[in-house]
Amino acid sequence: MKINIQEKAIDIEDLKLNLASHFSGKYGVTTRNKKMLDVAATKNIGATVILTKKHLNVTGGFPSAKRTMVFTLLTIALGVLIPLIVYFLVFHKKMKAVEKDVVDYINTHYIKQLK
Repeated sequence: MKINIQEKAIDIEDLKLNLASHFSGKYGVTTRNKKMLDVAATKNIGATVILTKKHLNVTGGFPSAKRTMVFTLLTIALGVLIPLIVYFLVFHKKMKAVEKDVVDYINTHYIKQLK
């Protein structure tokens, strides 16, 4: 989900600390690179937060680059249909729930920085 923010209004380290303190015990928050955060509910379920100048993108997905790569390789190896069926039956709903939790927190906590 794309959240419009004021230009350079949110610092990624501040966001990481706030998410970690708010979701302590429920989700783990790690830094993937200087513009990306991974929010992990489990090893396979989570969300990715990407900070740009004017937007904050929160996407439900695998909580690490390695897990995403494994899923991509399985999709190539097994064909598209079987991995997508497994993805939608097992992972999609839980990933969207993590995404919604993170977006709700950002919308309530960072209300002054939003457009």
